[in-house]
Amino acid sequence: MPDEKEDSHVAEQEQQQQQQQQQQQQSNKGVKRVRSADLSGEDDLDSKRIARSHEVLFRIVVPSRQIGRVIGKEGSKIQSIREQTKAAIKIADAISRHEERVVIISSKDNDSEISDAENALNCIARVILQESDGNIEPSKNIPGNVAINIIRLLIAGSQAGCLIGKSGQNIEKLRCYSGATIMILPQNQLPLCASAHESDRLVQISGGVAEVLKALEKIGCQLRENPPSKVISIRPTYSSNSLGHPHEHLPPTSDDFLTSEMTISESLVGGLIGKCGYNISRIRHLSGATIKVTGGKGEQEQRQIHFGGNTQQVALAKQLVNEYLYSQSL
Repeated sequence: MPDEKEDSHVAEQEQQQQQQQQQQQQSNKGVKRVRSADLSGEDDLDSKRIARSHEVLFRIVVPSRQIGRVIGKEGSKIQSIREQTKAAIKIADAISRHEERVVIISSKDNDSEISDAENALNCIARVILQESDGNIEPSKNIPGNVAINIIRLLIAGSQAGCLIGKSGQNIEKLRCYSGATIMILPQNQLPLCASAHESDRLVQISGGVAEVLKALEKIGCQLRENPPSKVISIRPTYSSNSLGHPHEHLPPTSDDFLTSEMTISESLVGGLIGKCGYNISRIRHLSGATIKVTGGKGEQEQRQIHFGGNTQQVALAKQLVNEYLYSQSL
């Protein structure tokens, strides 16, 4: 009998040990499953970080008369934007005294909704668009001082597709969303300050200040999500013909030269031409088209505007003229 009791006791101990071992194994499996899930989550985060670890880069074209405002006295303004946004900001050397300048903005991408480079781009755009008195709204109804608000960006050719979209759907949505006029100009419209990257394109945003900034915010986001397929040099080089004239100032060949006309009221001519011809000279420079104003004088008289150039030049010149005329009616 004592032997049977001892055997029974030993059997119970063995059974308890087996149960404890099974529980321990299940517990270990649970820990492994949880740890595996944790590691998997970390891997996902790491992959996301890697996917978003590229550099965000923008190149904004600044008119020569406004570059001083962007830089500020002794570099105070641009340094303030650097400190505020934490983005790297560089200004490319000027090719000629009166030429536009390229401001290069960059930052590392991260998980934030808006990158440092996007914030800096917005800050610089606001400086370009504001009036000399610091007011962000352009002056209105002042003859000879009709404001037209334009922001221009250089982008890689590989980024143009994401902005245009299939059959132009993306760019049309951007126009409807912002109310701004958005054009992606061909390579023969590149300014003199553009770098020598063969595929570079120029994005031009124009309209009211609020509309331009709204469009710029969306475009910046799209460019961030679609970085260039090739690395863009931080210090842009210039093409061999940079010491000559900009592409848009070269006369078009007889094969693609066309003319067009527009009739406007005499009362609008002064504002269109601008003080010392500044407005119409700016339109000629931006579009590359030839523009002449002819016709009679007097309040009731009509004046003719004659455009000459290739298809893109004439279309852009007419668009800019219409924007000047519209701004006078506000």
